[in-house]
Amino acid sequence: MDKRIKHIIIAILLFTGFEGFSQFVPPASFRENRANTGTVRKLDAVKENYVKDKLNLSDSEGAKFWPVYRQYHSEIAEIRRKKRLNNSSAQTNGADQVKMEMYYDEKLVEIKRRYTQEFLKILPPQKVSLIFKSEREFTDELIRQLGERNARPDQY
Repeated sequence: MDKRIKHIIIAILLFTGFEGFSQFVPPASFRENRANTGTVRKLDAVKENYVKDKLNLSDSEGAKFWPVYRQYHSEIAEIRRKKRLNNSSAQTNGADQVKMEMYYDEKLVEIKRRYTQEFLKILPPQKVSLIFKSEREFTDELIRQLGERNARPDQY
């Protein structure tokens, strides 16, 4: 899971054309507010478009679905951010860190369970299943494209 997150972060940097930051260590305030950057918002917009294309929602379904989906995505992102901070090198390794790792994993499952029920109030089960499948497909495609970009020789 941690490797996938690294790939996504690298993909975000590649999408925005950042180059030459291999030695750059951003200050803590930047790392903590990373979710507010335009890059993440752009990636989220692309992901939403991907999910939208896969779900083929009617206007009434879309009007009900998107606010709930954005709230779901926000809660998931917040827990993942906390999980990353828990696993950062600044944290001491040990029993507390392992406990927190398990806690965050449980929270992710709890959020997914809760929002699955909310999505089922809006959409038929087939489309709810497509939400999670399309998110996974999006991530897989992002990682695949990142791998292709890294495999190409630099063109200067």
